[in-house]
Amino acid sequence: MEEICLIAESEMLALRHPYVGTEHFFLAYLKKYGNEYINYEEFKKYMVEIIGSSYKESEYILYTPLLRKIVNESKNEKEAILKILSDDDAIAYNILLSKNYDIETIYLNILNSMY
Repeated sequence: MEEICLIAESEMLALRHPYVGTEHFFLAYLKKYGNEYINYEEFKKYMVEIIGSSYKESEYILYTPLLRKIVNESKNEKEAILKILSDDDAIAYNILLSKNYDIETIYLNILNSMY
């Protein structure tokens, strides 16, 4: 889980966002494992389109309360991603929903994946 959190943190810093959220964690998952229904570049484009980015780089790495809770309560990355895809408060979930992705299909693809 540590590796995917570090990737999520680097994505947050690169995008100049003030926090690490579910969207960064999902982006890190896509970067590390890929997905046949949505790719890293596509999701990142949607993140920037919807959330934007800042001109100022963050000095701190802060996790949103939701992501902190999910990471702390999950046994592994896969469980964390499945929780994100099941939580309608998660920004990653809402980005996918706003772009008309079938979240259930993505969920089942991850659930049945071998990693």
